[in-house]
Amino acid sequence: MNRPPLSFRPIFRSAAAIALVIGLSMSATAQDMAPEFGAEPASPMAGMFSNLNPANWKMPNFKSMLPGQEEKARIVEKKDGLFAEVKKSASTSWAKTKEVFNPQKLNPVNFFPASSRTESIDEEPKPGFFRSLFTPAPAQEPQTETVQDFLKQSRPN
Repeated sequence: MNRPPLSFRPIFRSAAAIALVIGLSMSATAQDMAPEFGAEPASPMAGMFSNLNPANWKMPNFKSMLPGQEEKARIVEKKDGLFAEVKKSASTSWAKTKEVFNPQKLNPVNFFPASSRTESIDEEPKPGFFRSLFTPAPAQEPQTETVQDFLKQSRPN
């Protein structure tokens, strides 16, 4: 069998594909390629060629790409320029700085909540650091080891 060299095989394949496309395009008539507006094409090949014809192209609907009414309502205010944005940021920062260093708020009594400043009446005060170092630890209650010891304990009211 006489085969062409390997380098020519893709050329023959592409030439065969081109010949097939030309043959199919010749079989489609001019009336198939330009059907009446809204009419169905006669064959699938005519439908393919009618889609390729720029006269049959439809203008896309760009309204779907635009923001909807709910998105327009979400955009409340126009974005200010860079200078206005920096000015607003600096003024809020300065207001917060003045609030932090307000001398009326620098009273150390205000740093702790009221619940930590007032001692409850029913609890005995806890000893300070040095007093807890030098006072002996309170005696611990004996632990119950058996069920009988547990049942012998006094009951709460």
